[in-house]
Amino acid sequence: MADHFALMTGRLLTEASLRAAIHDAFAEAAAVASATADGHERPDPSSSSVADGARLGVGRAKSGVVVECRICHEEGDEAYMETPCACKGSLKYAHHRCVQRWCNEKGDTMCEICLQQFTPNYTAPLKLFRQGRNPTNFRTAGIVIPVYIILISVTTLLYRCNQQQAVHEMPV
Repeated sequence: MADHFALMTGRLLTEASLRAAIHDAFAEAAAVASATADGHERPDPSSSSVADGARLGVGRAKSGVVVECRICHEEGDEAYMETPCACKGSLKYAHHRCVQRWCNEKGDTMCEICLQQFTPNYTAPLKLFRQGRNPTNFRTAGIVIPVYIILISVTTLLYRCNQQQAVHEMPV
């Protein structure tokens, strides 16, 4: 027997979409088993909706619409995604944790595309220094301060070398 590898090229299979598919399959199998045990007619899986009480996770209703997070590109149910800004289309949805991580990396809570503030409840790290309108963070200070120290050291060495040369060339 040989090992083989199967690749599904129709859509990207992520951990989140795989969990959702497994959860849906188990829920459908449990519904069929309970309906046949009670002697009821087999339920139609395509008729399940939010009104029927199909619930996922922590009280969120399953919408049945699969969307993609604009940051991590994982697919998931629309009910688990947020619309943090005014962007439309494929850039509309994102996970809360992805947007927060992006705000932490970027340093502010403004969308670069639509120029709106991310809402609700997104925070960004505080800027440590401000020079006019341009904020300066530790990364910039970590570059400027060593360059300044090296510049002062080289200037001091050149000045001392120049003074010693002038002393040796003085007429007696």
